[in-house]
Amino acid sequence: MIKKFLALVGVILMLFSTSAQAAGISIQDNRATADYWVGKNKSGEAVFVATEDLDRLNLQIRQKSSNTIVDLANYPEKVYTQWLANKILAAMIIGKFNSKEIPALFKGGAPLTEFSYTHAKQNCGLDELPTVCVVRYALTVDRTNLRLLPEEEGWFTSKDDTHYDQLQATVLDPSEPVLVLIDSKDKKFVLIESRTYTGWVKPSALAFTDKATWSKYVAPQNYLTVIASRKTIPSGKAFFQMGGKVLLRASDLQKDGTWAISMPSVDANGTIIEQGFNIPNDNGVVKGVLACSENNLIRQAFRFLGEGYGWGGLEKNVDCSAFVQDVYRSVGIELPRDADKQEKSMARSISFKNMNREQRLEILKKSKAGSLIFLPGHVMMYLGTDDKGEPLVIHSLSSYYTFDGGQTVKHYIRKVIVSDLHFQNKDKIEIIDRITSVGNF
Repeated sequence: MIKKFLALVGVILMLFSTSAQAAGISIQDNRATADYWVGKNKSGEAVFVATEDLDRLNLQIRQKSSNTIVDLANYPEKVYTQWLANKILAAMIIGKFNSKEIPALFKGGAPLTEFSYTHAKQNCGLDELPTVCVVRYALTVDRTNLRLLPEEEGWFTSKDDTHYDQLQATVLDPSEPVLVLIDSKDKKFVLIESRTYTGWVKPSALAFTDKATWSKYVAPQNYLTVIASRKTIPSGKAFFQMGGKVLLRASDLQKDGTWAISMPSVDANGTIIEQGFNIPNDNGVVKGVLACSENNLIRQAFRFLGEGYGWGGLEKNVDCSAFVQDVYRSVGIELPRDADKQEKSMARSISFKNMNREQRLEILKKSKAGSLIFLPGHVMMYLGTDDKGEPLVIHSLSSYYTFDGGQTVKHYIRKVIVSDLHFQNKDKIEIIDRITSVGNF
């Protein structure tokens, strides 16, 4: 009995220790508030990109990021075999599904089989692409998963994993314009081109329409931007995350103080029905975009604090690059979706290559609040230095490592947190020493 009791105590202490370590890198005091950082940044209300200059900046971002942000408005109306093949292969390559070798992944709790792997790839229809394809126009009707292969069931990194579906590319907000290229062989998916990604979605997630109606959503003149971290518009209908756009039916507030909006829906044939709703003028939306200031970036980032980490946007959450993308698009700056492309898109960037710790700290301490800090596979937003001169960041973090008694322990934190730059990766390297660059606009 004593042995069992001691064993139970040991388990409890181990769990407590692990929990404490997992919470250990997350700062919990007043430095984990927007007010702390806004109060320190006295010049942070100044606008650093005027609203009238956003279009030009976004064009420069698109060009610097190797056109990974698609110019939907000027997309060709017809595409050809090689174009389609390139788009399909590009999505496969992101997930490393272009290899003949079966990836070491799990489907339904069992190792992925050769049949499942081959079937999903063949479902893309690479062997029977049309000579010419007339592009179709559509809008998403709700939050929509974009897949790297036309397959709904997840492929995971371990048999017990439910969070890191390797087929998941990203998610699309409701009312998002997309271009439909081809159907999958089984007709259960369509290949689409969105603003930041090419991939496969279910046709039931789309409202098909004509180009003129679609174009209103590509370059809306009157619209609301969602500035809450998440919002359902109208109540109970479509789930948006920060930065999503909602088309206005009238440019001014109604007499009752509400906004008149238009939302795409579908009839029985999948054809668009534009429904009109009135929604409250609350602090979850703003007409146009927020003023592009450092302090607005800080305030927006903290609206996510404590919310979950979502690989590719799964579980109605954000991963590291979606987090900063959403914050920046709430002030009108359209970043690419993935961290490596975001790093290339910065208007001003300082490389940390061959820099020692002291040099890195010196550059960080001179960086603007809201700057983005990049390292392989991760991106964070810089907040500034605290009262002790320590650089702090806010980011959506999946995991980190500790090394106790010769044991390597991986901690899944899976939240948006404020932290310093001293937590470690699996190779015992502190994050500050893995930074590749810091950039801003």
